[in-house]
Amino acid sequence: MKECPKCGNDLNVKLIGSIEVDECISCKGIWLEKGELREAKDLIDPNLNWLDFEIWKHEDKFSSKQGAIKCPTCNIPTVSIEYGHTGVNVDYCKNCHGVWLDRDELPNIIDALEHEINEKTFSEYVDETIKEAKEVITGPESFMSEWKDLSSIFKLMQYRLYVEKPKLVETLADINTLNPFK
Repeated sequence: MKECPKCGNDLNVKLIGSIEVDECISCKGIWLEKGELREAKDLIDPNLNWLDFEIWKHEDKFSSKQGAIKCPTCNIPTVSIEYGHTGVNVDYCKNCHGVWLDRDELPNIIDALEHEINEKTFSEYVDETIKEAKEVITGPESFMSEWKDLSSIFKLMQYRLYVEKPKLVETLADINTLNPFK
């Protein structure tokens, strides 16, 4: 059985949707093995499935330092990472790629990502759509996973268009009702 890297108590299995993670019975921190952070995020908010909380992807968005805890799997020191200006700090194992999150860090990650998608402009969604369309063909995930990501971006881009250009959306809807080829 794994031990909590913070307080030394046993870690018990906890379900986040269909994902089994290890949770400390005392401090309520959780240990997520490689890939489980992304899976948990996607289950909690499916609109975020295309937006990855990839710790190393945007080096300009994070700062790191030696972690204060050891990986519960490998027993080596973790790296403590603050992602952007989110206030979210995660402890990451460079060896097994597991992530330790303190009690409220998973909800804070979800909030930070939701804030990020709410702040994107329509133009940024167009750029993201182009990138994701390329990933449908060349992406690291399965075709279906990449297709779902692209569908999510389209939906969010449509919402952003409604917010930024309501008159344009209204005009397009009016034109669509006059379409003689229906």
